[in-house]
Amino acid sequence: MKKVYDEIYGYIRLDDKETKLIDLPEFQRLRRIKQTSLAYLVYPGATHSRFSHSLGTFYLASIIGNRFKELGIINDEEFTYLKFSALLHDIGQFPFSHSLEPLYLEHGLSNKELRNLIITKSPNFRYFVDEESIDLNKILDILNGNSLLSSIISSDVDVDRMDYLVRDSRHTGVQLGNIDLYRLLDTIYYGNNNEIIIQDKGIYSLENFYISRLHMYQAVYYHKTIIGYELMLRDIFKTIYECCDSSILDISNIKSLVYEGNIAYWDDEWVFNILYNYLYSSDSPSYLKQKIKNFLDRRGPKVVYEEIIYENSNISEKFNKIRDTLQKTQIPSNSIYPIEEKINIVNKNRIKILSNNKEININEFKSTLIFNMPTILTIRRIYVDYEYAKRAREVIK
Repeated sequence: MKKVYDEIYGYIRLDDKETKLIDLPEFQRLRRIKQTSLAYLVYPGATHSRFSHSLGTFYLASIIGNRFKELGIINDEEFTYLKFSALLHDIGQFPFSHSLEPLYLEHGLSNKELRNLIITKSPNFRYFVDEESIDLNKILDILNGNSLLSSIISSDVDVDRMDYLVRDSRHTGVQLGNIDLYRLLDTIYYGNNNEIIIQDKGIYSLENFYISRLHMYQAVYYHKTIIGYELMLRDIFKTIYECCDSSILDISNIKSLVYEGNIAYWDDEWVFNILYNYLYSSDSPSYLKQKIKNFLDRRGPKVVYEEIIYENSNISEKFNKIRDTLQKTQIPSNSIYPIEEKINIVNKNRIKILSNNKEININEFKSTLIFNMPTILTIRRIYVDYEYAKRAREVIK
């Protein structure tokens, strides 16, 4: 038995097997991957890690699992594998989390695929699994959506989201992520097809969850400056891939790291090592060096146009016109970053209210704020590198 002190929940208790799991090098890697990627460039306190988030997710899964076990919904073995799955849900996160993942997705590897690869092919995991007689398939079924327990870990209102809202709110200082956590944990159930079932006495807590998540998307996860630096980092890596070193996005290299037990050292520090190597390399083109310096000096892209729409809309004629106009000016094309994000806020078809022992779809329960919430948030922006921002704004005017 081990106790880990968490800044959000206090002591988190792990049994001997869970302790061995978090002591694996692959799990320790999560200490060196920031939870909110580049958010620390805007919110200096946002340097917390995927490690602490994974422990927090485990803690919340333990609370729900204990409750479901007392109600006879799950048994002891299912509870054990639920907790393992909660610990491992982020084991495949890329360095700087979602900042670089789009580049690797283009080459055929997602963080979920990397997670499955680490769990099944890493020699450290294989030794742990064999030594502790753990059924990997039961963990994978939960993580990959093939179990009735999957919704606890991954759904519209899961323990992953609950923890990151509370934790990210604490570390960024943005109070918009505060939710009525324990009321929500005490009144939520999960149905088939990722359905969320909430007791009527927990409706306000569920409303609070969705509103908080929407506000955190706007204030943190899709903050204009943070997204700008993510685009910039991806552009730097893409440039390195194209002009200097194609191996940095080679999926076979990442798989080899897993097979050899060295994926544990593929973390945020690796990213900085890449940046410094090409900053000082005599073979790097000058424009790449300048872009790396700008990134490290916090001279990131600036937003010159933005649309925020609470619906699933098509790209506007104005957006296309501004993008095309900028591309025809003397601003280099690799210094213009158009972006569109469509963010699912709430799936009302999957929410049911449990009232008087009857399940009522939220679409029929019109007295709740959720009924009136938009389902999708669309964000469109055009960024340019900071040295061209003044010229871009003049062109747009």
